[in-house]
Amino acid sequence: MGVEVPISISVKSGDLNNVFHRIVSAAEHPHLSIPETEAGKRHKKFHRLIKGSLQFASGISIFRFYLLVVH
Repeated sequence: MGVEVPISISVKSGDLNNVFHRIVSAAEHPHLSIPETEAGKRHKKFHRLIKGSLQFASGISIFRFYLLVVH
């Protein structure tokens, strides 16, 4: 499910700074700890397809306009 195991710390080995950094990082970027669902993957794939299609269509339109103006 994307859930990390609990952080084991040892005060003797000086891991407290690393733990603090991981806590701050998780607080600054809470969206990174949310697992991606199948629906989310399909949604992202669909948007990439639409974006690519629009870029292709605009490229063809620019090319056709160029041919009309230049020739």
